[in-house]
Amino acid sequence: MQLLLTSLRYFEEVARQGSLRKASERLHVAASAINRQILKLEDELGVPLFERLPRGLRLSPAGELMLYQIRQWQRDERQMLETLGDIRGTGCAEVRIATIESLTDQLLPSLLRGFRERFPRVRFVLTTGLTDTILEQVATGEADIGICMNPPVTRRIRFEQAVELGFGAVVAPTHPLAEKETVRLRDCRPYPAILPSAEMFHGSTLERTLAHSDIDLTPLAGCNRILTIKSLARAGLGVAYLNKLDVARELEHGELVFKPLQDRNIAKARLVLCSAAERALPMAVAVLAEELSEALLGIEPGGDGMAPGASRRA
Repeated sequence: MQLLLTSLRYFEEVARQGSLRKASERLHVAASAINRQILKLEDELGVPLFERLPRGLRLSPAGELMLYQIRQWQRDERQMLETLGDIRGTGCAEVRIATIESLTDQLLPSLLRGFRERFPRVRFVLTTGLTDTILEQVATGEADIGICMNPPVTRRIRFEQAVELGFGAVVAPTHPLAEKETVRLRDCRPYPAILPSAEMFHGSTLERTLAHSDIDLTPLAGCNRILTIKSLARAGLGVAYLNKLDVARELEHGELVFKPLQDRNIAKARLVLCSAAERALPMAVAVLAEELSEALLGIEPGGDGMAPGASRRA
């Protein structure tokens, strides 16, 4: 059920996508029809909501304000509909989760299955992305909770739970490094490196690790998906650099080998469950967040919960 005016929904999708064409594809509505609605909205408001650029559309200051207000209306609408559903006895709570890709392989589906068995009227909306995108979705209310790696501290985000994960070299079982008792970065140097793309590399554990090392890796490939990195490593093409959570399924099936890097000052991967600092979690989300916190603590035995320096309110 959509209570928001059509023109406002069209505006929000164009703002999200940055172009009429992409919004048209998502909404299954002709771009010309979307454009007419937005022009009509701008005419009624008396201000431009977008700056028309050669490569797309960019929000004007008035558009930024409008987008913030629309997302507030969407949150209020969702809460109202859930409350009305509870009154009717037919309510269905919605939990929106923005997460890194690795959590969707095993941990999150297993937890959500058990959660829904106990709360069958809950539905989930899951999106995956990089840390910056996840934090923005949580801060703006597009997601109720986020799970991301190595997030910076910001006043807009509350850290509900944080755990540190071991970081290491990942290779096929037939790779020479698989037989070594201990592995350091210098042991990996002779072998091609399967690296994340520039966007994924920024702020990653690998970036922080290499910043404290004089070792140069020889790239074989740059990949924008964890799945692709693992596939190339599984094929024996080189060494990937991941945390244990990234390869949990492959380790369980003997498809990959994880070797913790033993160098001094190796960075830890920091996995964080977060929510918006200034918004209380709805009941269903709060219950799920508590269960997620427990699940994250159990990823690596011996984990000590909140990482050093972390706070439940950042």
